Amino acid sequence: MNRLRLAAALAFFIFALPPILAQPQTAAQSQSSQDHVITVSRGGEAFAKPDLGILLMTIRSSAPIAEEAVAENGRKAKAVESALAALGFVATGYKITSVVFGEAGGSRYGPNQPEITAYEASQFVYVFFEAADLGDVAHLTEKTAAVIEGLRKAGAVPGHVASPRMPQEQEGLIIYTVKDSEPYERQALKQAIGRARDAAQDVAAGMGVQITGLRNVTTGYLGGNYLPRSGLPQLEGLPYRFYSTKSDEVEIHANATVEYDFK
Repeated sequence: MNRLRLAAALAFFIFALPPILAQPQTAAQSQSSQDHVITVSRGGEAFAKPDLGILLMTIRSSAPIAEEAVAENGRKAKAVESALAALGFVATGYKITSVVFGEAGGSRYGPNQPEITAYEASQFVYVFFEAADLGDVAHLTEKTAAVIEGLRKAGAVPGHVASPRMPQEQEGLIIYTVKDSEPYERQALKQAIGRARDAAQDVAAGMGVQITGLRNVTTGYLGGNYLPRSGLPQLEGLPYRFYSTKSDEVEIHANATVEYDFK
């Protein structure tokens, strides 16, 4: 087997393995292995200590008349604001999203003839717990219980957050995040690129060829425990990028693909 065929065989073998967060092999990658290019994907990760806890609550109202549903939800929202103020929360300590409005249900007499029996209005309530609260588990538990009870009396109900990838394992009333995730993103990406570079060098050594230069680096994946844009509308009203139900860490993952020319 000549070097060209050996390169193609080894590149195929590499992509057949299950590297951490590796990207699926594409036609372009398969072709590049035949053009004196070694292509390897690897993953990296970083673990951030959460500095913000978020309690998720929901306000929901239904009525046979649309205006009544919206008005009732507005009344509950004001009651929630009053309850939070009584508990010592300032305006920046919580967020109430805008109203989502829709049909609550009904029966159909035909495929295009729904009978609307009720309308529903809903809003998410985010209550923020800062790092000082997170450092004392007993205090956080007590404070959370007081908030839940106060908002329940105001008309809100607890809302659970579940990961679409592991809905049974990852859910909870409080979700944790890190306000500034950029340093951890860079750390995860740097690790992924380093692992891919080292793997490419190992491939070159195994093939008995010499790497002549770096052709391209692609970072194709960046994510955490939860992906707000992938089926988690409960979190879409928040500006943060990575979430976890673990109070001690937020995982941030990255994927990188490197391409090296060889001879």
